[in-house]
Amino acid sequence: MKELISNILNSFNNEANGFSGKKLSAFSIIICVLVAHGKWITLGNFDQLEMVLTIDFGFIATMFGINEYGKIKSKE
Repeated sequence: MKELISNILNSFNNEANGFSGKKLSAFSIIICVLVAHGKWITLGNFDQLEMVLTIDFGFIATMFGINEYGKIKSKE
């Protein structure tokens, strides 16, 4: 547990022994999405299910595109 906390804290300093900034950003966004979806599911109103799924898949595609662009850019 101490190593996990240490790696998380080192990530904010951009040190080599910490976790990746992209991974921490993705993890925090996923937690926020899970909380928002949990709240939405508890309300029980699924009228906007198509819109919610469209937003989710659009966001996932955007994050995938940013990741792929970064890989291509780093090869140059």
